[in-house]
Amino acid sequence: MAEPKEVVDRAIALAGSASSLAATNGDPMEELVGAGRPTLEAARAALVQRIYLRSDDYEATAALRLVNQALAALGWEDPYNWKHRRKP
Repeated sequence: MAEPKEVVDRAIALAGSASSLAATNGDPMEELVGAGRPTLEAARAALVQRIYLRSDDYEATAALRLVNQALAALGWEDPYNWKHRRKP
């Protein structure tokens, strides 16, 4: 899954089948984690844009929840290294 469009489509498909996956103890978010942070962030932006254009798009809302969970599972990147900070 290299393209954000593919991730968006897959997230929508997974969100639609989340109830059936829950019965089998499958986690649809884990499949999206493999796409990587830049692709997930682009997919999140595409889903937000889609929701912005049509606020009653419940498929996009459910897919956005999965993409946000996948980003949270990747963890946060801290661009500043606090370890070598000098105290005043």
